[in-house]
Amino acid sequence: MSGHDPRLRLHQMAAIDTLRQVELQHLVTELRRAARTVRAQTRVERDTVRRTLAGALNADLEPQARTDPEGLAAIRTWTAALETADAGDADLLQELLYGIDALVRVHLWLETGLPLDVPSATE
Repeated sequence: MSGHDPRLRLHQMAAIDTLRQVELQHLVTELRRAARTVRAQTRVERDTVRRTLAGALNADLEPQARTDPEGLAAIRTWTAALETADAGDADLLQELLYGIDALVRVHLWLETGLPLDVPSATE
């Protein structure tokens, strides 16, 4: 079976419990929401979101990847950039948040088989 076989995806997804799936989906939702709203926030709000999401990424993602170590390393690199980004630079924060969102979505799909959903207007 290849890494893109649907049966393997179902097996990988079953390997993590439902609560963990919900937690990871929540993290993805928060990343997307933050990226979409960062420009409308005050500097203080952006700083809070920046710190909160960087902390969540560091705490919630697994310390080691089984199938996507490069993706996890990229997420860690982008998260470090988010941690040190100037809260006054909304352009940079938005770019980092959208980049991290994409990296996390693909990483979780490769690692767990969680759906790789296309963003929608209602998200």
